[in-house]
Amino acid sequence: MQGKMAHFRRYYSNSSALSYSIPPRTTIIGILAGLLGYKRDSYYDLFALDQCKIAMANCSPIKKQMQKMNLLKIERPNEFNGSNEYHSQTPTELILPQNIRTGIIDYHIWVYHKDPKVMEILEQLFRSTSYGFSSYGISLALGTACHLGWLKFESEWEGEYKNIPESVHVESVIPAKYVERLEVEVDKQHEYRLVKEDLPLEFDQGRRLTEHGKGNMIINLIPYPIKAIVTSHVKLNNGQAITWME
Repeated sequence: MQGKMAHFRRYYSNSSALSYSIPPRTTIIGILAGLLGYKRDSYYDLFALDQCKIAMANCSPIKKQMQKMNLLKIERPNEFNGSNEYHSQTPTELILPQNIRTGIIDYHIWVYHKDPKVMEILEQLFRSTSYGFSSYGISLALGTACHLGWLKFESEWEGEYKNIPESVHVESVIPAKYVERLEVEVDKQHEYRLVKEDLPLEFDQGRRLTEHGKGNMIINLIPYPIKAIVTSHVKLNNGQAITWME
């Protein structure tokens, strides 16, 4: 999933719109459900944690920048010109590539769903064009609607669960509960800018976080795998190791 700018609003933000560094799992399932044509708030059971697995990696250097946005209140089509008297200026944290002129935001996403029909339709949507994607519903945005993005299908892999402690280079963000020890390699070939963020993972039908609906994730803001001893991961047949966001 790529784009030029992003904003994934932290759910506890109020007057200042702070952003997560990566799209939370709830954002990803919203995008997938939107592409499949599901209506808002109608898909939470279909994409519950025990039905759908998602992993995520940051594949380009990113930074955050606070900008003040002039927001308009639009209730009718003829108010897109700003004619509604209600305006507000909101400090908004944006996710940007390190080089805004030449860079892009690039998130690598792995998806597995227990229902083969869902996987089949998603693959059809992603493979139907040589570049970009098809959709039964939404157009893609990276968080808020003004930050348009696009999808590029990469490939399909098989994976094997590994549920014993093992030292591996993990391509994706890692749930902190799976980490026994970080084995950070300090030399010029390995770069790390690690942050830990509390991300929403799953909603119930009332759009409230479920009992296991929030997780602490270790994220590398530099696109480089994190070496760690983890208690659970998935070994893909391309040699990569990932951990599901759960």
